[in-house]
Amino acid sequence: MDTAANNCVASLMTARAVAAISGIQLIGAGSADIMKSIFRPAGKMNVDLSKGRILHGFIFDGGRDIDEVVIGCEDKDVFSINCHGNPLIVENILELLKTRGAKIAEPQEVLVFLGRQKYGDNTIAIEAGITLTQSATLDGAKIIAHQTKMGLLQTAQWWLKNLSVFELDDIKAGAAQILSDSKIAYFFIKGAKVVIAGPPNSGKSTLFNYLCGKQKAIVTDIAGTTRDWLSAQIRLRKITAEFFDTAGLDETLSGKSVVDAESQKQAVELIEKCDIVLFILDATKKASASGFRLSAKTVLTIFNKCDLLKDLSFEGLKISAKTGSGIKELIDEIEQALGVVDFDVKKTVCFTDRQRKVLEQIASAKTKQQTKGLITELLKGAVFV
Repeated sequence: MDTAANNCVASLMTARAVAAISGIQLIGAGSADIMKSIFRPAGKMNVDLSKGRILHGFIFDGGRDIDEVVIGCEDKDVFSINCHGNPLIVENILELLKTRGAKIAEPQEVLVFLGRQKYGDNTIAIEAGITLTQSATLDGAKIIAHQTKMGLLQTAQWWLKNLSVFELDDIKAGAAQILSDSKIAYFFIKGAKVVIAGPPNSGKSTLFNYLCGKQKAIVTDIAGTTRDWLSAQIRLRKITAEFFDTAGLDETLSGKSVVDAESQKQAVELIEKCDIVLFILDATKKASASGFRLSAKTVLTIFNKCDLLKDLSFEGLKISAKTGSGIKELIDEIEQALGVVDFDVKKTVCFTDRQRKVLEQIASAKTKQQTKGLITELLKGAVFV
């Protein structure tokens, strides 16, 4: 939600769990008056709430002290209350702030409020400030930062300034190109989803464990050992990826039991939603991927257990999940297939769902008047991240 008005907002900025310290942010017009009414400084300190001050004292409700705190005066009407991390203490302070007129909000709303104070109506810069620290990689952070000075901001401003001379189809094509490039940029910012699939006992769990660097999945010589899926975040060369180890694909298992049927269903659902499938086959059985329904956008067929073969002259990506042979080449193939190897981090992309939806509308716009409104919305619309 985008809060642009100058009202007073308070939010818990740390996790809602037991912790040593919790942080509450209080911002907006009237914040200083609220702080003066609930904060009692320790010793003989004066309540000086000017920017840059750090105060030690107590949050009190009438004659009752709620907690010993440290107050950070970050800016005019912007305060951080650092209290003990007991959830009861945190709730008591939030409730006290509410009784003094502060609106209790989610952390995102506070970040938007602060962004509006810093960037005004530059919605792209506000969204960048919120999402920048959430990037999965340094390159992802560079991609986001680029959009606030050049990239998306400059492109949208250029479209708006020259709308009368541009052909509508050129703007629509430009929006479509941004959306296409954004799909690859997403892998740097959020990471990719990779499913390890294949028939039973082809070595999927062995590969999963090797990539994890430890034994997460149970491995046996009995086909069908994996009944449920497991996942792990793994750093590749350029991006991070969430890998999923799934039950062996075998249509005959669907009719054996409710558990087997559900395992097959889950595996298929994960394949449908992922970015790439590593389809693992047992090289010693001369199997092929034909006969398996794979609906993912990208599928890499991989022959495993090649350490057991002397003749490796056949075509295909060959690995041994047991010894690690071919794993580096596999990682290279994954990143090549996802398009991240030669991706230019200075490309113009979108990095929030809001931006993507507006660009999709621009790419299908019917008139320049409609396009003008959409570009303005892209630049100055309400923040949803």
